[in-house]
Amino acid sequence: MKHRHSGFTLIETLVTISIIAVLATIGMVGVRSAREKAKTIVEINAARNLITGYLGNAAENNGQVIAGYQNDPAATNLEGKLLADPMNARYPWRLAPSVPAVKGVLLYNGTESALEAENRDYLVSVHPNMGINATLVGGHFGGGSPLAPTPRIIAAYGKFYLSHLAESEDPGKLVVFASARSGKNQPGYFEVRSPNLTSRVWSSAKFTAESQAPTHGFVDFRWGGKAVAAMLGGNVELLDETQLRDMRRWSHQAARANDPDFMITRQ
Repeated sequence: MKHRHSGFTLIETLVTISIIAVLATIGMVGVRSAREKAKTIVEINAARNLITGYLGNAAENNGQVIAGYQNDPAATNLEGKLLADPMNARYPWRLAPSVPAVKGVLLYNGTESALEAENRDYLVSVHPNMGINATLVGGHFGGGSPLAPTPRIIAAYGKFYLSHLAESEDPGKLVVFASARSGKNQPGYFEVRSPNLTSRVWSSAKFTAESQAPTHGFVDFRWGGKAVAAMLGGNVELLDETQLRDMRRWSHQAARANDPDFMITRQ
């Protein structure tokens, strides 16, 4: 009788290696998923602190919200140094005194390194993780505005932007801040823009990681196809692209008209 040698055959070895490889892949996917979930939670908590500071600032000013973009000669950096335009016009340094900290509220999930850079005042002003709905909430007063609320524009279109908490039709749905990006691999930007203004702003194409930032108003659907959004009512939600294409979430006038495809028109 022939003796059978103990040990694995080639086929058994290959099957075992395949199983280990599959399990390792599943494990890596699980780890990545857990990391993404943790980062999402960090951004949600940061957004809560951000909108709390924003509303606190409004309360200190009798309900008047800060401008989405406006030159402020009194804006200072962490050392109390006065900042020049446009760093003092973007919202981060103007709102910084009203939030617990720059790190962890304006910058997080890897962007904290901006605070160590030589040009940190500039980087913080341009690349906070969340952008403000500047044109329609607070108003975008300054260069590069898609619809600056000048006397001539107001005469033509009326007061299309919200400047006081009491003006909101549905504060629990009106987006103030949303996850933003300035480029394909560049998280964070100081503003986000609505799907429509006087014409279409967003592309009709669906958002992808390869999309150019302006094609979706600088909104970044980075959390499994969703963006973190902080509303005027103080609530924070994860919203997908379909939800954020609804103009009622961007404009108090759209909410009043109950028009998801609302556009600003001449009076």
